[in-house]
Amino acid sequence: MYISTGKFNRLIAGPHLFFALRQGIGVLLPIILLIGFFDLYHFGFAFSAGALAIALIDQPGGTKRFRIKEMLFVLIAGNLAALITGLARPYPSIIWLIISLQVFGFSMFSVFGKRGGLVGFACLMMMLLSLSINIQGTDIFHYALISLAGSTYYFLFSLSISYIFRLHEERLTLASAVYATGDYMRARAAFYDVDNDLDGCFRQLLPHMITMTDAHQAARDNVLRNLPEDHKNHQRQRIILWNVFIEIIALLDTMVATQTDYEVLRQRFKNDDIMLFMRDTLIKLSRTLQRNALKLAHNSTAPYRNSVKAELRAIEYEIEQYKAAGMAKAEPEVYALLIQVLRRLRNASRYVDIICDNLRDDANIQALDNMRRDKSLLQFRTHQSLRLQPILDNLHFGSAIFRYALRVTLAIVIVQLFTNGIVLIYEHNELIDKLIEHSHWITITILLTMRPGFALTRQRTMMRLQGTVIGCLLTLLLFSITTNPIILTISMLCCMILGQALIVNFFRSGSMFITMYVLIGFYFISPNIFTIIGERAADTVIASIIAFACSFAFPWWEENQIKRLANKTINASLTYLEKELLFVDSALTSGFNRHNYSAETFASNPLYIDLQLARRNIHNAYAEFAESYARMLSEPKSHHFNISHLNRLIMSLNTMTSQINSLGPLLLSLDKLSPTLKDHFVYIEQLLKQTKQQDDPPTPIHLEDTPENLPFMLPLKQMQNAAHTIRNVRLELGL
Repeated sequence: MYISTGKFNRLIAGPHLFFALRQGIGVLLPIILLIGFFDLYHFGFAFSAGALAIALIDQPGGTKRFRIKEMLFVLIAGNLAALITGLARPYPSIIWLIISLQVFGFSMFSVFGKRGGLVGFACLMMMLLSLSINIQGTDIFHYALISLAGSTYYFLFSLSISYIFRLHEERLTLASAVYATGDYMRARAAFYDVDNDLDGCFRQLLPHMITMTDAHQAARDNVLRNLPEDHKNHQRQRIILWNVFIEIIALLDTMVATQTDYEVLRQRFKNDDIMLFMRDTLIKLSRTLQRNALKLAHNSTAPYRNSVKAELRAIEYEIEQYKAAGMAKAEPEVYALLIQVLRRLRNASRYVDIICDNLRDDANIQALDNMRRDKSLLQFRTHQSLRLQPILDNLHFGSAIFRYALRVTLAIVIVQLFTNGIVLIYEHNELIDKLIEHSHWITITILLTMRPGFALTRQRTMMRLQGTVIGCLLTLLLFSITTNPIILTISMLCCMILGQALIVNFFRSGSMFITMYVLIGFYFISPNIFTIIGERAADTVIASIIAFACSFAFPWWEENQIKRLANKTINASLTYLEKELLFVDSALTSGFNRHNYSAETFASNPLYIDLQLARRNIHNAYAEFAESYARMLSEPKSHHFNISHLNRLIMSLNTMTSQINSLGPLLLSLDKLSPTLKDHFVYIEQLLKQTKQQDDPPTPIHLEDTPENLPFMLPLKQMQNAAHTIRNVRLELGL
C-alpha cells in the first residue's frame, strides 16, 4: 500500500489525477443533487449509471478524437445492451444466454488493445448496473431513457471540460513523458554502479523502458494533434510544449539507443572514479528532468536547474589521463567506448538544458527548426478504429483474445449458476436474499481482474483482493470515528478521485479507494452498512477464487506468442538497419553530411521519415517482446520457453538497436561509404535475415585500423557479435 515520494510525484506530474477529478465531479454531482437533495433514488441511480459508464472511457490514452468516438460508441451500445437485458430479464430461460453472449462479445473488444478492453468493460458495466435494480414493464424503457440522459450529460460535460482545459491536458501528458524519461535515466545510472548486478539492473530497467515508451506515444498522440500555428491562442505555451516534445524524443533516442559494453567498463575501470562520474551524471540529469516535469505539469517556471558540467569535465580529464597513459593505442576499443559514452552524456545534457531553458520565465521562446517537419510527423500518431473485421479474424482457438473471451464468459456463467442455485436451494431466506442482492459485485470484480494473460490475471486478482479487504477495514474505521454526512460526502468524493487516479498504475491502492467510495455511497441508501461491508468483502473473495480458477480454462501462455514477438522484433531491427543505411547513402550521394544536413532538409527526404518510423517501430516491438518475456517469468515454470536463450536474444537485440542508432552521426561524418564498410553492413544484414541454413554468410575483409575507421571498430564488433547471437538463437529456437 506504500506509495513512495517518487510515485506520488509521478501521479502529480501525470494526467491521471486531472482525469480522475473530472470523472469524480461529473459522476458524483448528479448523485448528490438527485439522491441527496431531491431524494430521487431510482432516477439518480439510472442517471449516474449512464454517466459512470461514459466516465470509464474518459481516461488518458489515445487521441482526443478517438476518445470521443469511444464515448459515443459506449453511449449507444451500452444503453442498447442495458435495454435488451432489461427486456429479457422476466424470462429466466433466455436471460443467462443474453448476458453470456454480451459478455463474450464485449470481451472480444480487447482485440483493439487496452482502450478496446475498456470500451467493452464500460458497456458491460452499464448492462450489469441495470440488473442491480428491480424494474419491470414500461419502467424498463424509463430506466433506459434516464440512463441515456446520464450518458449524454457526461459526454457533453467531458467535451466541455476537455475544450476548456485542452492545453492543460497536453501539458500533463507531456509532463508524464518527461518524468518517465527521468525514471528511465535513473535506472540506466545503476549500470555504472559496480556493486549492482548487471542482470538485476536489466530486469529493473525493462518496466521503466516500457512505461517510458508508452508515455512518449501518448505525448505524440496529443502534441502532434495540436501543432503550433500562428493563428492559435496560447501560442507561447504551445511552442514550449512542442520544443520540449522535440527534445524529449531526441533524449529518448539517445538513452534507449545507448548500449555500452558495461562488462568491459566494469572489468577495466572497476576501482576508477570515471564510473562514479558517469553514474552521477545520469542521476543529476534524472533529477533535473523530474523537477522540470513537475514544473511543466503545474505550468510554472523553472529558474533553477542542476548542471553536470563538473561531472562531464571530470570524465574528460579521466579520459585525457588514460590517453596520456597510452590507452588509445594499447586498447583502442576501450578508449573508443569511453569516447562514445562521453559523447552520449554530452548530448543528453544538451537536450536536458534545452528543456530547462524553454521552461524559464525569461526565455526567448521560438519554435525549433523541426517545426517544418510537422506534416510528416503526423504519421507518428496512433491510428485507431473500432471495426468488426478484427473481431471476426480472431474468432478461433489460435487467438489469445478469443480464449480470453471464453474464460470470462465461463466465469460469468459460473456466477449465474452459483447465485441462481443458492436462491433455489434457500428460497424465501431473508439473509440469502440480502447477500444475493449485490451479486453483481462478483461479476464486476471478475471483469476487472481477468486479463488475456495468466500472470496478469493472477497479479490483478491478488491486488484486487488485498485492496478490497483493506478498503473494507478502513471504511469500518471511518464509520467508527464519524457518521457526519458532510465529512462522508467529502470522503466519498476524495476516494473516488484517488481511486480513478491510481487504478491504472497502482491497482492495489486504486482498488482500496474505489472500495471505500462504493461503501460510503451505500451508507446513504442502506440502513445496515456493516452488512454491506461484509458482503463486499465476501463477494470479492468469491470473485477472486472464480477468476483464478477460470484462468486455467482455455489457457493462453506467453510461450504461445513469444516466438512471434521475437521474430517481429528481429525483423524490425533489420528494417531499422536497412532504413538507416538507405538514408545515409541518400544523404552522402546528394553531397550532404552532418555539417550541412539540417532539419529543414530532413523534411524533404522521405527516407528520413521512413527511418524515424522504423525507429519507432523497433522501440515498440522491443518493448512488446520484453514485456511478454517478463510476464512469462511470472507464469508456472512448466510453461517457460527457453528462458536463457530468450534472455540472450533480448540483450543482443538491445545492443543491435542501440548501435544502429549510433551509426547515423558517424556515417554522416564520412564523404562516402567505403566498399569494405558496406560489406560489413551487408554481412550483418545477412545474419539478421531469417534462414534455415546452419552456415554463416562469408565473413567480410577485416576493417583496417585507420583514423577514418576507428569510430566504427567497436560498434561494428558489437553489432556482429549481437547478430551472430541473434542468428544462433533463431536457429536453436526454430524462429
